[in-house]
Amino acid sequence: MKKVLVIYYTQTGQLSSAVKATLEPLQNDPEFEIHFEEIIPKVKYPYPWKYVEFFDIFPETVMAIPCELEPISFNPTINYDLIVIAYQPWFLSICVPINSFLQSKAAQNIVNGKPVITIIACRNMWLMAQEKMKKSLIEKNATLVGNITFVDKSANLISLITVLAFLLGGVKKRLWGVFPKYGVKEIDLKKAPSYGDIISKNMKTKNLSTLQQQLNEAHAVTIKPNLMIMEGRGKILFPIYANYISKKGTAGSKDRRIRVIIFGIFLPTAILILSPIITLLSRLAPLIFAKKIKKEIDYFSHNTLR
Repeated sequence: MKKVLVIYYTQTGQLSSAVKATLEPLQNDPEFEIHFEEIIPKVKYPYPWKYVEFFDIFPETVMAIPCELEPISFNPTINYDLIVIAYQPWFLSICVPINSFLQSKAAQNIVNGKPVITIIACRNMWLMAQEKMKKSLIEKNATLVGNITFVDKSANLISLITVLAFLLGGVKKRLWGVFPKYGVKEIDLKKAPSYGDIISKNMKTKNLSTLQQQLNEAHAVTIKPNLMIMEGRGKILFPIYANYISKKGTAGSKDRRIRVIIFGIFLPTAILILSPIITLLSRLAPLIFAKKIKKEIDYFSHNTLR
């Protein structure tokens, strides 16, 4: 019997659907025993978010400041054969609840020496968050053997509009009858069990060394050059903005409210302005810097850390 522990945090249920669809072949296989552990903050984050609340969590997310969590229910003494960590990126970082778990003693104990698979569901930018996940797992003596991503495949500017409606307004259908429904599409969820089949096969043969390559061949990871470039800019600027806001107080502080509001206006505006420019540059980049772009995409498609 192969034991699998699934650690996840979800606000809207989208990630939970992706995880269950992916692991369906394992759940239906008597050779596997799966424990699902939902990470729950003691003070729950709202859904839908209020505008200021949404951007107010930005500094704590980027600076990896943990929140208090409800006690875990899994048995930390069990020798799991595989750990699955499912999460959403927030502001190019690991979402606060999962990051808080990763900083706990329980996480250190349970992932030590274990193979780990990550499952990500998000709008479209996950590369920098996954870099932080790689670093955290290495520090805990865990081995990241696979990564699966579920993204909204709409154009960047369209998904910016629909994600704000989804997160701030709770809109889970077509927006104004014009914009597509936000989130992971049903067709992608229908493909998810094929990733589970690959995981199952590799676990049964006790060979996870080529798992990511097989997942990549099954299109479990999607990387767009324009988003890769945009994330690179955000990686540099976000810590500066996070520090700027946090100097005025902790989460929820009225003293930093003005700075949060300014950032809440600046970020969507910057994306609206820069996205078309970066998209154009990204189409030229493969022609001018073909080897470098290919090298970067190959790097982010795998699990090594620079």
